[in-house]
Amino acid sequence: MTTRTPSGLAAAALTLLGLGLTVALATPSDALAGPPSESPRAMFSPWTAAAEQDGVEAVLTHAAGLGFMSSLELGLAVTTRLQGDDPVNSVLGLLGARLGPLAVGLGLGGVGDGPGTDSTTTRVDWGLALRLSDALSVGFGWQALYSDVDADLDAYDTWSLSTTLRPFRALSLAVAIDRFDTPKLAGDDLNAILRVGLGVRPGTERVTVAADFSHELGGDPWTLGGSVRVMLVPGLVIGGYGAWDDARSEVRAGAFLGLYQGGLALESSVDARLPDGGDDGDADGMSLTTMLKAKSAPYPSLVTDKHLLVKLPIGGAIPERTSDSLLGDGPAPFGKWIQALDVMAHDDDVDGVVLSISSAPSWGQSWELREALERLKAAGKKVYAVMTIGDMRAMYLASVADKVYLHAGGGLLLTGLAITRTYIATLLERLGVNVQIVKFEEYKSAPEALTRTGPSEPAEEQDKAILDGVMAAWMGAVTAGRHLTDEQVDAILKTGPQSMKVALERGLVDGVDANDAIAKAIAADAGEGAQIVDSYRPSPRAWSRWAGAPTVAIVPIVGSIVDGGSAGGLPIPILGDETTGDETFVRAIEAASRDASVLGIVVRVDSGGGSATASDKMYRAVQLAAQRKPLVVSFGNVAASGGYYAAAGAPKILATPLTVTGSIGIFSGKADLSGLYALLGLSTSTLRTHDRADMLASNRPFTADEEQAAKDTLRAYYDRFVSVVADGRELSMDAAYASAKGHVFLGGEALERKLVDAHGGLYRAIQEVRAQAGVDADAPIALSYVGGIDGLSGIQRLVASVFAPAEGALGAAATATPAAAPLLAKAQEILARVRAFGAGGPLALMPYTLEVQ
Repeated sequence: MTTRTPSGLAAAALTLLGLGLTVALATPSDALAGPPSESPRAMFSPWTAAAEQDGVEAVLTHAAGLGFMSSLELGLAVTTRLQGDDPVNSVLGLLGARLGPLAVGLGLGGVGDGPGTDSTTTRVDWGLALRLSDALSVGFGWQALYSDVDADLDAYDTWSLSTTLRPFRALSLAVAIDRFDTPKLAGDDLNAILRVGLGVRPGTERVTVAADFSHELGGDPWTLGGSVRVMLVPGLVIGGYGAWDDARSEVRAGAFLGLYQGGLALESSVDARLPDGGDDGDADGMSLTTMLKAKSAPYPSLVTDKHLLVKLPIGGAIPERTSDSLLGDGPAPFGKWIQALDVMAHDDDVDGVVLSISSAPSWGQSWELREALERLKAAGKKVYAVMTIGDMRAMYLASVADKVYLHAGGGLLLTGLAITRTYIATLLERLGVNVQIVKFEEYKSAPEALTRTGPSEPAEEQDKAILDGVMAAWMGAVTAGRHLTDEQVDAILKTGPQSMKVALERGLVDGVDANDAIAKAIAADAGEGAQIVDSYRPSPRAWSRWAGAPTVAIVPIVGSIVDGGSAGGLPIPILGDETTGDETFVRAIEAASRDASVLGIVVRVDSGGGSATASDKMYRAVQLAAQRKPLVVSFGNVAASGGYYAAAGAPKILATPLTVTGSIGIFSGKADLSGLYALLGLSTSTLRTHDRADMLASNRPFTADEEQAAKDTLRAYYDRFVSVVADGRELSMDAAYASAKGHVFLGGEALERKLVDAHGGLYRAIQEVRAQAGVDADAPIALSYVGGIDGLSGIQRLVASVFAPAEGALGAAATATPAAAPLLAKAQEILARVRAFGAGGPLALMPYTLEVQ
């Protein structure tokens, strides 16, 4: 999902930085006000307790706080002496940046040397923080002074070490040792100073009560103080503090005011020093510090944009796992889409969404998006859909909208649904290739494309059941959404496709016009002040939560299941789609199950299976993880064969009504290329120690004994698969076998057969985990994808394909014309099945790659 950032932030930030650094270097001044950093020349931003610090100002006194700041922050602070003789007039510029867990900060200021002088001491602060988790950050700080008139100040520099620990939502602990290198000043060694800060938030992120204590190690001086800050409304903060300084026998006190809008902040504090506890009633020193800050993330703001209609561009399948590219994060995974729609449903600034559908995602994802949009509508939001060319799946998704619009030059391709299979047995026969298959059982039709010229009766039976089930769901959605009867829709399908005029006349859409006119019509229908925005970032209503929000880990199983590591897909035909490796998955789910910050796990499956041995290892990993954390499995578009196997041990499985699942079966075999060798004039010679040593060789067929041995061996794997299902789903072996045989089901029939526990998508799975973990339904949670793929995985596969002639033989076909793309995609699918026999292991694959068009 895209995000909305404050307009003009970049320009404002650069201007602020330039101004701050210029003034800091050029302006004579005296000092800054606020709670002191222990330095011969104290520099301050408006007062903030150490345990609260999470912005660029932390570079001055508590570098660990930099670890909690946004990716970029800038600040300019000015302090003016209001009363007294202390040197307090100063100017300060700040710059901070964070990349992942690493943050750096720089402070540059000019500190006046006191009344009656024209000199200024320059102070430089540098900080480095490493954020080890949502709750822990450690930091190093360095400080140096530069003076033209005071040699002692000019030689001063020192180091500090700090840490911030936020183990709970209500608690923050800050500990630091300043001057741990015991620097010299005027020939004397300065003692190190221990600082301890404690912050408490009593059940809300709008109130912070804090205490700060410091003690000079090796000496007697100490300071103790307390403070409170309150966010009265988003964007308005007030506070105050008081402290006793034992070394100076004085009270320090101050008041704070902060105003926030978007990524900009204006903070100010009035600070006073009262000698001898203030008994004389006169302030010895009073100052005013004001800071203007800018950062890349929004603050809780006084004013927010209202009546937003968020535009959601939908252009095909949405990734089911994270995929970091070499240039940064990849597209948002499906879980983030569902989470964003839920946030919009509860955001008073959002009036609705506009679906811009160029190509709908899979049937399963479309069902889940419809459910999310129904929740949005139930919350009082509007949903609009806009299409240019809409096919059956796009219409299924769009029909959930309150109003549907079609571009003036567009149309609809509503002609019904179809499943087409391609068979190459005759081609292989002409090439002298004989594919020998052993399978369990009759519905396990995955290898039929290689051995038949058409579907078997069981294969055709389950194809028809899938087709009828998807068609029934489509009819139900479109008739309800467009207020049409079954007879009207059936007549529309029989006469399709539909021009823009026919679509409007038949009630399939509410309007046909140019894009700008459609936008105006949507805004007018939504009500006064409605505005369509291309991106969305919710405005926070309170401070960031300490320790982070409770986390639900999503561990994906996507694409073919393979032995070893996971890999990303390549946008090149023949070279293969993305895979999930058992080693990657097992590491990911074990890490999530042992992570104290993770409250529960959702295993998201969108896979038609693959290696049976890899699936079995993943199944065991799911079982073990479920013993440590609440765990729910969510089936996406496909969760069949090995994809079902891996999930079968979970305590709860959810599937959409359109999920393709089941296919509890197994097959193996090999391709006998002896006829092809003869055709090409190739001959082979084999020496063996035992009769079956070359049983899997491609230069000869199985013997009858070998084929029976393969079947006997495969039977053990099949029985293992069925027993896993029986144990995991608490079925009798007879019931499990009855739902096995390689039979593929839609989610509805899978529920009837108790292969899944309930209908639901990723949203419901997350809610189930939340409930099992005892987290309130309205409490914020974070989603963390574990076991994604990095930017090098696709390149690694590409390199491997170049140096693997057996797998790259058709690589030249990738340069074919676009018109050949469908043929290449089909060739890729079939070739993958031929290659699958090469390893000789058992395969748990669904009978086909389902594409209902």
